[in-house]
Amino acid sequence: MSRTVPPRMKAALCDAPGAPLEIREIDTPEPARGELLVELESCGVCHSDLHLRDGQENLPADLYPIVVGHEGIGRVVRIGEGTTGAPLIGTRVGLPWLYDTCLACKPCRTGWETYCADQTARGVERHGAFAEYALLPASFAIEIPDAIDPVQGAPLLCAGLTAWAALARARLEPGCNVVIIGAGGLGQYGIMIAKARGARVIAVDRDPAKLETARGLGAAVAIPADEHAGAAIRQAGGADVVINFAPSPSAWPMIGEAVNKMADIVTVAMVHEPVPLSMMWLIDGGHRVFGSSVGTRQDTIDFLRFAAMNPLPIDIEAIPFRDADAALDRLKRGEVAGRLCIDFSL
Repeated sequence: MSRTVPPRMKAALCDAPGAPLEIREIDTPEPARGELLVELESCGVCHSDLHLRDGQENLPADLYPIVVGHEGIGRVVRIGEGTTGAPLIGTRVGLPWLYDTCLACKPCRTGWETYCADQTARGVERHGAFAEYALLPASFAIEIPDAIDPVQGAPLLCAGLTAWAALARARLEPGCNVVIIGAGGLGQYGIMIAKARGARVIAVDRDPAKLETARGLGAAVAIPADEHAGAAIRQAGGADVVINFAPSPSAWPMIGEAVNKMADIVTVAMVHEPVPLSMMWLIDGGHRVFGSSVGTRQDTIDFLRFAAMNPLPIDIEAIPFRDADAALDRLKRGEVAGRLCIDFSL
């Protein structure tokens, strides 16, 4: 089953760590059994794409050239022969970070496939969605609700989903204080999701403009990320839940000073440096400290349903496909306040 698909397509390839993306024609992939071919309508531009292009993830050299991109939305145009249980031709689906997993280990069998040791990521081990067409395992195909526009909705598949999953793991109750550290793209989704779930949000960031944006998105309190931030959070009521989107170990002392008893501290930002963690502090406070990585298939379904009913008005700038590499340069220079999204119709 298929629609007419050209034998060649345009893709933004990164030939080696540190090399710029180059848009070239390559063979359009053929879906095998269990796979779908998707024609892309949009793909969000994420900081992870920048890290991959610039070689900051220390990937094996043989993974290059790669096509990055993991916030894709498009329509199914071809179904691999013998595939069962697949969405129909024309169905709009998402292409997020998680490409596939083994489906057989304990995390996979218990609905926690984001912790599968044999998972593969889109735009890393598998070609991503900075291309006119991309493959999608049928077992990982999630339908995009009609209420979600493909350009506005693409960043939901990574930035939004990551914030949703982190908050879903925490003991978030109506009226509790949720501290969002880092009010950039992910943090902005976190602010809106937490507020929609009845929390009182305290936003923390170094950038005054981002703090102003946080207030506009519903943060009750906006606090500069300086040496006084922990005390300021305490004065504002303290933190019952902390979600850290700031990729710096310097956030940890602030968190320790800011939390109330029995706080949940969820780490999302990739911080490689160690931080001091006192076991007596954990015992005396009854705190939970844990990590959260992107989101499962069920997280994605739940979040997209939520987003369809609760629009999340992040500032999203649509860009043409030809500007994909320039978009990563803009991210690198810190020139993007909201999110960038490739619109393949431009």
